[in-house]
Order: sequence, then C-alpha cells, then structure tokens
Amino acid sequence: MTRQLIVAVFGSVETARQAANDFEALSEKNEGFHIENGVVVEKDANGKLAVLDAESRPFKGGVIGAIAGGLLGLLAGPIGMVTGMAAGAGAGILAQAAGNALLDGTFVETVAARLVPGSVAVILEAKEDTPFSVDNVVTGFGGKVFRQTLD
Repeated sequence: MTRQLIVAVFGSVETARQAANDFEALSEKNEGFHIENGVVVEKDANGKLAVLDAESRPFKGGVIGAIAGGLLGLLAGPIGMVTGMAAGAGAGILAQAAGNALLDGTFVETVAARLVPGSVAVILEAKEDTPFSVDNVVTGFGGKVFRQTLD
C-alpha cells in the first residue's frame, strides 16, 4: 500500500463528518485502505483554522501526525493560527518542520486555494492500494480530494 497525505475538502461540517465516518468505516474493513491518523479542520470566516472538538473526530485518538500537522501549520500561514488542538494532538515545532520538509509546495498551494473560509477539510495520513474507495466517498458528498505520496 502507498502511504498518502489525503485532504478532502467539503462545504460544511456535517458533510465532512459524514465523509470522515465513511473513511473510518473503510479503514476498519482492512480492504486496501488504512488510516494512520487524521483530523477534521474548519476554516472560519476570518481565515483561521480550527480543529473540530474531540467528540466530532471519528479517528481513534484524534492524533495529528507530523506531516498533517506540518500541513496545518502551512495552511494557517505566518499570521494564522490553528485553534482547538487537544493535548497530544498538536504537532510541535519539530514535527511541523519534519512535515513541512516532506510537503510539495504546489500541493500546499492547491489545498490552500480550495480550503476557503467556511469550508471544512478531512486531513488523513493513510495507506491505500487504490484511490477509488476514498474518491467515491468524497465525490458522493460533493467534495474535492487532493493527495501527496509520502513514500
């Protein structure tokens, strides 16, 4: 399986939560898709990113990996901030630096352009054999998916 950073962007919190639940169900089936870690974030009207509260995160432990944390740091920008990160879930400076080093600039720019104020993203570090299952979930909920290979 190929290790991927997957970002699925949706127009509402409810839609993103439904998609996140479907991603978790796919992962539990052990049929070519496995979530290593993930988080659901919302970009508010002021452009700030907020990690949705713990009970809304379907991902076990709600842990943000180094690469996903690095992406959050880049998407928040130099004056932006990421709020609502639970203890143990936030990526520290070293983790963000490690994640940033692995992220392609074009990928980050593309995600940033799509993650407009009022939108919600499900960010996953996952392993997948093929993109079809995740793509079907995202398309079914009217979202847009972006990937960067991590291996």
